[in-house]
Amino acid sequence: MSEQDILLREDRGTTVLLTLNRPAARNAISKALAERLNAELSAIALRRDIRVVVITGSGEASFSAGTDLKERRDMNADEKWAQSGALRKACETLWGLPQPVIAAISGWCLGGGFELACNCDIRIAAESATFSWPEMRLGAYPGGSAGVVFPRLVGRARAKELFFTARNVLAPEALELGIVERVVPAGEHVGAALAMAEEIAINSSPLGAAAAKRMVNAGADMSMGDASALNDALRRPLEGTHDYEEGIRAFFEKRRPEWRGE
Repeated sequence: MSEQDILLREDRGTTVLLTLNRPAARNAISKALAERLNAELSAIALRRDIRVVVITGSGEASFSAGTDLKERRDMNADEKWAQSGALRKACETLWGLPQPVIAAISGWCLGGGFELACNCDIRIAAESATFSWPEMRLGAYPGGSAGVVFPRLVGRARAKELFFTARNVLAPEALELGIVERVVPAGEHVGAALAMAEEIAINSSPLGAAAAKRMVNAGADMSMGDASALNDALRRPLEGTHDYEEGIRAFFEKRRPEWRGE
């Protein structure tokens, strides 16, 4: 399998479907895969015609089993850190991507794969999905930003419990804890994610979605004053855009808006 084959891309109108494609390794994240994903996401960030990104794993058995431990086995400490750094960069790009990102998850979602999912905006899981932080059993902890983003999903105390115990969390509990937003029958996770992507593309303008994502991601950690200032800085420019006027026209004309991202 070439490096081009380890990440598959499928353009579906205004949605891009990215598939982690290392099924023989349970879609484990090698340095090459992390770098390839980061490059693809960085290019997508510049495209106004791409409205939503869906990320999934090849096959039903795994979204991703985490960082590629076989690759790490013969690495020295610096090489291991470089591999981890490639994953961190991909996670950071996911978090800051202007477009909404949906993770479509089935089977194992572990370690580095779980971190990728945490940095997406929405997570849809098949009933088969299982989540865990196995790094804790290896003498470390998740280093691709999970220590920052996971507590935002489940709260600090729950994040600590799941880190410390490294226990498996099945899809129903993941829904209850707020790890995922939706659980669907086996095999329907990608279809559900694509349907949601279409709904997002219809109902929110590109500029509005990007601003809302930035506000939610940043605002939770700010004081009320700073958050209000950011809110004004993000919201005020939208008033003069084509898409805001188009949204109002479409409302009164009882039709779907035609967003241009400007």
